[in-house]
Amino acid sequence: MFNVTRTYPEPASIAKKQYNKEDVLSALKPMFFEKCYLCERDDIHDVEVEHFIPHQSNVALKYNWDNLYYSCSRCNSIKSNTHINLLDCTDGKIDVGNMITCMMPSAPSEKITVKATHSSPCMKSTNTVTLLEHCYNSENTALRGISRDSLMDQMWEHYTDLLFARQLLRRKKSGKSVKAGAEETIEAMLDVTHPFSIFWRNYFLNDSFLMSKYSHLRVGF
Repeated sequence: MFNVTRTYPEPASIAKKQYNKEDVLSALKPMFFEKCYLCERDDIHDVEVEHFIPHQSNVALKYNWDNLYYSCSRCNSIKSNTHINLLDCTDGKIDVGNMITCMMPSAPSEKITVKATHSSPCMKSTNTVTLLEHCYNSENTALRGISRDSLMDQMWEHYTDLLFARQLLRRKKSGKSVKAGAEETIEAMLDVTHPFSIFWRNYFLNDSFLMSKYSHLRVGF
């Protein structure tokens, strides 16, 4: 997950009791860096406006600008109205990226690891870990199995980019221009606007080579 800053004023459609309109999505998209706020996938072709607190026909929650989030259909379906009391990425008082750890598996078919960073996590952290585990790993229906494969394909493409860039930095035969390009790749992936940034930041923090030789790439986390 990643922190965002909600923008105001709210889109005009909200006052008209409409939340699934172009002006709402146009405001949410850049605010959430064009990423699903749960799985961090970008280039979403199945965008949905997600209610952070399930509205369950509560009009005040259904059309509350502060309760609307940018999501992919997979995560919205998995979260549904059953996952509540979660870490709020729009809460400027907390750093959600430092409260959750997400790690890639050794193979795309294996499960992604999601953990709370604190040894005694709060209830919201625990609930968020449970939700993210489902978002990344659930394949309990045929459609979710397909969408999980698609999600992992996207994540693995970025992951291999990171590993290749690291390899270029390790190679003694890599010239200055090659290493500069590799640094730029990693620097871009560590930025919060990049897809799945929580994974690449956690990888960086746990890589002794990158932390010792390229610590200057660590900015903002």
